[in-house]
Amino acid sequence: MKKLILILIVLFFIFFTLLNAEKLMVLKEVLKPESIEIYGDKLYVVQGSNFYVYDLKKLKLESSFGRKGEGPGELKEVPMLPNSLSVLSEKIFVDGMGKVIFFSKDFQVLKEEKKKYMTFKTIPVGENFVAMRMLPAGKNRYYFSVLLLDSEMNMLKDLYKQEYRETDIDIDMVIDSIHFAVYQDKIYIEKSNQGFCIAIFDSQGNLELEIKKDFKATEISPKDKLEILENFKQDSLVKMMVEREGGWKNFKNKMNFNYPENFPAIRDVLVVDDHIIVATYDRKNLKRKYILMDLKGTVLKTVYLPIPRESSYLTKAMGRDNRFYGIANQKYYYLKENPDSEEWEIHVSEFN
Repeated sequence: MKKLILILIVLFFIFFTLLNAEKLMVLKEVLKPESIEIYGDKLYVVQGSNFYVYDLKKLKLESSFGRKGEGPGELKEVPMLPNSLSVLSEKIFVDGMGKVIFFSKDFQVLKEEKKKYMTFKTIPVGENFVAMRMLPAGKNRYYFSVLLLDSEMNMLKDLYKQEYRETDIDIDMVIDSIHFAVYQDKIYIEKSNQGFCIAIFDSQGNLELEIKKDFKATEISPKDKLEILENFKQDSLVKMMVEREGGWKNFKNKMNFNYPENFPAIRDVLVVDDHIIVATYDRKNLKRKYILMDLKGTVLKTVYLPIPRESSYLTKAMGRDNRFYGIANQKYYYLKENPDSEEWEIHVSEFN
């Protein structure tokens, strides 16, 4: 009887999952996606110097743009240091190595500008730009900062800094990356090293509001550590390092794997349709907890949604943790690889 009840529970869970998440389309043109963006009814996929645009209503590829190279309108490709894309109301903005490019909505190059600093994840905000950079902070230490640039890419001010460490033998298994979002000419920066904290700045870099919440941190269990380690071992860079050391046993004996007691309070932050959406590390039934707030920080509801693909270890360590999910029109879209066909698929779930 107990066995029958267990089977029924499993079947119900599978049925419930299918009702709430479904495969939307196969991205046949995509081989190695590096991030996705959702804007309205369009899906944008970043892959090296190429960008694929899919229509989420017609469920087909609409267009592609971008070229590899170092000339006008072209972008370099650096392994595990991906380019990034932001969709604006009238334009498409791409941040690459050493330059940024504005494209029209019909994918023509409007203008490009050279960077004056080694910045990445640049996004326009008002007449200015917000971006990230990595700088040394002493022996075996460095920090990432979110900074404000003017319209000519000159630095105006640092908005937030977060320090990290790095040695030849110490590996931090949970990397607390900085995430930020731009919405209606305001900058939203999560400060997860301070707990559940989101700072909101105007386009001139003036602090307008800090949202702070009492948050019970999710403890990292032995099961979590095993899962983190297995994901770490599957990372392409880690595989290269392991091979160089002559196998996993040699690599393991040489390194110190460091786990914090708890996960960070915030995994990511998005601002969509007049709402702040916070991704956490809290999970239930193979889904991740998201907190929906208004723009003043009042919690409206929490939902659990499927866990998307994660960025590679090196991408996170370099501060370039990218999104493989997006939210629009009360729907949650996420990227998933089909292990049988080895094709990339977009799945969708109701955001409720």
